[in-house]
Amino acid sequence: MLKKRNKITETGAIASDWRSFFPYIKIRPLQEQIIKTLNKSYGIKHHAIIQAANGVGKTIAILSSILPKAIENGKHVVYCCRTHQQLGRVIEELKMIKQLKDISAVALKGRQELCLHKLVTKYAVDSSNAAEICTYLKKEGKCKFFANLGKRKVKERVISTTKQKVIGSDELLELGKSLDVCPFEMSKLLISTSHVIVVNYQHIFNPHINKVLLSYLEKDLSDIVLIIDEAHNLPSVAIDISSSSLSYFTINHAIEETIKIQAVEAERTLKGILKVLKSYSEKLSIDEEMQIIPFDFLEKVEKTAKTAINELFIEELEEIGDLIKHEQLLRNRPPYSYCSSVARYFRLFLETKDRIDFAHFITLNTTKVGNVQPRLYSLCLDPSFVTKEIFDEVYFSVSLSGTLDPIEAYIKLIGLKENDVEILSLPSPYQKENILTLVVKGVSSKLASRTRENFELMLEAIKATIDATPKNVGIFCASYSIMESLLEHGLERSSTKPVFIAYQGMSSQETDELITSFKTEAKKKLGGVLLSVLGGRSSEGSDYPAEEMESVIIVGVPYAKPSPSVQASINYLESRFPKKGREFGYHIPALTRASQAAGRPIRSLQDYATVVLLDQRYAYYYYKRFLPVWLKENMVLVEPEYEAIKKMVVEFFKKHTY
Repeated sequence: MLKKRNKITETGAIASDWRSFFPYIKIRPLQEQIIKTLNKSYGIKHHAIIQAANGVGKTIAILSSILPKAIENGKHVVYCCRTHQQLGRVIEELKMIKQLKDISAVALKGRQELCLHKLVTKYAVDSSNAAEICTYLKKEGKCKFFANLGKRKVKERVISTTKQKVIGSDELLELGKSLDVCPFEMSKLLISTSHVIVVNYQHIFNPHINKVLLSYLEKDLSDIVLIIDEAHNLPSVAIDISSSSLSYFTINHAIEETIKIQAVEAERTLKGILKVLKSYSEKLSIDEEMQIIPFDFLEKVEKTAKTAINELFIEELEEIGDLIKHEQLLRNRPPYSYCSSVARYFRLFLETKDRIDFAHFITLNTTKVGNVQPRLYSLCLDPSFVTKEIFDEVYFSVSLSGTLDPIEAYIKLIGLKENDVEILSLPSPYQKENILTLVVKGVSSKLASRTRENFELMLEAIKATIDATPKNVGIFCASYSIMESLLEHGLERSSTKPVFIAYQGMSSQETDELITSFKTEAKKKLGGVLLSVLGGRSSEGSDYPAEEMESVIIVGVPYAKPSPSVQASINYLESRFPKKGREFGYHIPALTRASQAAGRPIRSLQDYATVVLLDQRYAYYYYKRFLPVWLKENMVLVEPEYEAIKKMVVEFFKKHTY
């Protein structure tokens, strides 16, 4: 295959030796192993998987190794992260490299985060909705920020200001404000000339956004070197991207839109859908779900509405949606249509109705305002539905994480070919004595074990850990029900430190404010306690180095709640990977969530912490083999006794304080 001419090579020749890209005086032995592995596999293998704990310095090692090679053969590096915080860290490392080499990079966010128009900032509910509003605003000439960028002098100023720089998304936003131009459109200008594009998972694995990114790059996937940070998240993110849901609320408002423009047949069909959805949901309790057979559901709707659910119906809804959006825009309102949402859902429903890698459900949920409403849900059962094609096409990929055990599961789930993968699993970089892991005997989060006695034993261990820890303590529970049980049994009353509780239903902003307040408590004499659930924003999306979290308590094993959708996923994975379905779809995700939360205080080689696992199953061989080395190499099984636990934790901190 002929290499395409690439704009990024026009900045001049750059040495291909990683040493000239490595911005630090010393290189650690584990970083050197990463670089050697990538040097050996790049251009020979198609993929590399690196398992390495936090503190190794894997980001800069990977960038220093990959960048010179990618530049030399005209490839763009796309670095995928899950959170905005991680995007920022990559940009920081690229700015360090920039001091040595004339590289350029840009960090992207979605339209919702990079928009200055009040209709988007005020009304957009998600990235898809923001893109929809943005498209109409540009089409109708209603966005001055977009129009300004079309002016020659303004565009020239933007290009001269950003040329050959490493620019973070926050910097783009501020630059857009200062120049009165659209930050998102500015980012599009920078993509094709950037050596590195730092994005979230959606930019690559969401097929709609992926196409847009590639069009801005003016390249194919084969011109991309793809780096996936925190790769353990990829299977679940891929499932979320491929799945879709449709609420009673949305259908009801779509009916109002059809009435408004007198679309009688579409109105009748939507009312048929609503009637059948309600009839199914009458058999359900709140928060319960049932799997449905798509053909039976469609047959009942068509019989009730006396119309067909087909491509013509979807196209009619899309046309209605366009009319509604246009009218909304003329009234200076956000161009949003519920009919468009219904059309999107049923397009997926029809495309997947007879596919074994999708399952369809009806759930009965309580809305934020307390109403109980049914919802249609189409669940993708196979993450490789979106990942395999991407990994097959990219020039080279690197997946990295500290919690990928067993790597075999990751390889199979995302659709890699085992003989085309180079694997490097690094030992723990931490001194054994820096982490004390206590597994408390006699307690468990199993339903049968959720007794008063069980929670009282848990509270003994929690109180001992809080009292023995100099500053902040994090408590992450397997579920909200377990968290509520701990509160009911007196956790707040027994704590000597103020407790910050991440309640169910809190907004992202509220959660961020809570975490900030908790971290601030570390500066005070006693410190504080953060109480939250595993798998949430506070247990995976935030770091708590040094005094910000000196002890972390994991309450229970965070298994997904048994449900038809969980069982459907297990059954499908069992059909693909015999005798591995439950392991891949149930056990591994739970233990990965627990490991991620346990690692929140350990963000560098200097950090130290106690990890208290309040479920004796963590000491069982089957469970331990899915835990990272650093978590289990200094693991001690202890009795659920206040004095015994307090003594061990006090002695641990004495060793590191004096």
